[in-house]
Amino acid sequence: MQYLRTRLATNRATPKRRLLTKLLSLISSNPDYEAYLGDVAEWLVEFDEDGLPSREIGLDRNGQPVLAGPDGRNYGFWLDTNMTLGDFDDRETISQNTFEEKWQAWHNEVG
Repeated sequence: MQYLRTRLATNRATPKRRLLTKLLSLISSNPDYEAYLGDVAEWLVEFDEDGLPSREIGLDRNGQPVLAGPDGRNYGFWLDTNMTLGDFDDRETISQNTFEEKWQAWHNEVG
């Protein structure tokens, strides 16, 4: 496994919770992500042996997890793309321990 930190895809605006947005979240592969994507300042991404994303954590400006996947309802932002490890030009390698600490923090927060 390889782990990285990236700021790619962190310039998204938080969607307004209008009826259409709510309806679209019902058919989304990441229904719980939509409201928090605008809060993501950086991503931590785990890649498998084939260079494909396998888990991800979105962190806010304070370094706190605001979303993580995949889980029972959310497939994952990066998992839902065709990007591989080689596509991340701005990557910074992080340790498995760093990733696992944030993963555990997220799961402690959401129960």
